[in-house]
Amino acid sequence: MAKGTTAMEVRADGVAVITISNPPVNALSFDVIASLQRNYAEALSRNDVKAIVLTGAKGRFCGGFDITAFGKKPKNEKPGSMSIDFLSDIVEDARKPSVAAIDGIALGGGLEVAMVCHARISTPSAQLGLPELQLGIIPGLGGTQRLPRLVGLQKALEMMLTSKAIKGREAHEVGLVDAVTSANELVNTACSWALEIVENKKPWFKSLYRTDRLPDLVEVKDVLKFARVQTKKKAPNVQHPIVCIDVIEEGIVCGPRVGLMKEALSAKMVEQSQTSKSLRHFFFAQRATSKIPNITNIGLTPRKIKKAAIVGGGLMGSGIATVLILNNFKVILKEINEQFLSAGINRVRGNLQSFVRKGQLTKEDCERKFSLLSGVLDYEQFRDADLVVEAVIEDILLKQKIFSDLEKYCHHNCIFATNTSTIDLNLIGQKTGSQDRIVGAHFFSPAHVMPLLEIVRTHQTSLQAIVDLLDMAKKIHKTPIVAGNCTGFAVNRMFFPYGQAASFLVDYGLDVYRIDNVITQFGMPMGPFR
Repeated sequence: MAKGTTAMEVRADGVAVITISNPPVNALSFDVIASLQRNYAEALSRNDVKAIVLTGAKGRFCGGFDITAFGKKPKNEKPGSMSIDFLSDIVEDARKPSVAAIDGIALGGGLEVAMVCHARISTPSAQLGLPELQLGIIPGLGGTQRLPRLVGLQKALEMMLTSKAIKGREAHEVGLVDAVTSANELVNTACSWALEIVENKKPWFKSLYRTDRLPDLVEVKDVLKFARVQTKKKAPNVQHPIVCIDVIEEGIVCGPRVGLMKEALSAKMVEQSQTSKSLRHFFFAQRATSKIPNITNIGLTPRKIKKAAIVGGGLMGSGIATVLILNNFKVILKEINEQFLSAGINRVRGNLQSFVRKGQLTKEDCERKFSLLSGVLDYEQFRDADLVVEAVIEDILLKQKIFSDLEKYCHHNCIFATNTSTIDLNLIGQKTGSQDRIVGAHFFSPAHVMPLLEIVRTHQTSLQAIVDLLDMAKKIHKTPIVAGNCTGFAVNRMFFPYGQAASFLVDYGLDVYRIDNVITQFGMPMGPFR
């Protein structure tokens, strides 16, 4: 495996452009950090360098610290050697300004490095955030101290506690970046900005010491108290979000340098916790679900799904239609009569409007996406569909008839997917001559919200159909699980003994409310009897 690195080029105008290169996301590996330190030492010592611009290769700034390196840090490394000794004392306190040129992603440690710079220029679509808490850790390179000083305490808490990124345009509005420009002009704009700092035409801000965005201490205490209450209510069984809030408070009350040291010590502590180890395992396991031996590694290329069709406009069918049009697929929704069809289309519209009410979709986008949906009462418009998802009631004879009819209308490469959760796929396809393109696509209700998608294969299902569905799952932002054609598939197969064990406890005389309470205290979102 190639080592990550950084490269420095000094332009004729005296700006040293340092580029992080560590595919695929330019993560901060130990190699990258060492290379970055060497580049900075050279740039700061050279008389022909007036300012520094930090950027990332191939349209990505930096995806954060290399997660695979957790637990592998040098044993003799003292706390804060990166966040204080290098980033604060060398980069931020340097006599030459640094400007971050952000495209693609600036997440975790990547954003923390950018916040050390004296200004940040971003593209409108760049993603900026501190998602560490979803890995059971806290920001460890100064993020807990600088983000509140740049965007304000409320916004900083929101970004850290939810682990959600914001786009460049919003980042500009809240003060996280200083300007937004196109990808083509990004580095040039950053270089010009850096030179204007040198010429005193632009402000030279050290993020760590800014206080203009912070509320007074009384309000700080109130905001953090409320944040702790809400966090304990939402996640009562984990400690690292509370640790993060404590570190933020330490820096505001006692000063940012004290906060940096507490952050460094606390980051090391939570990194070693069982919660962090478990969440990191989950992170990698979730990403491994789309890598299936002897399927995704044999050179098959996903075919493009231009048009999808849904048979059945009930709660599940309308939910599947919603998630497809949300991700810009053209969709046909079929029902058996005008009344059912109208109800199904109205459900889809209602689903979209719920996103508008939550501020996750504009009214214009809602109408544009809704226009991708059309309703039909027969199969005539299925002729150019690349994927059909059957989402009717669990009736074997009905499903068999549907797939038999589909064969007469759909082209020979169209994938036939069933949303069944209980019926043998071999039985569903028994009346067809297309067993090789019949596959399970089991969404969970509500389909436009729940992140999981079970892809069920029989011994006859073509590998191409599975690859195509894995690609679709990625495009509609679902986590795919490929399962065999067995009772319960994957999820229900695990749920059956869980529910059965709970029922046995009731048979032994335990109260259902007590069982649910113990299960939720353990960490499950709800008990088996809710």
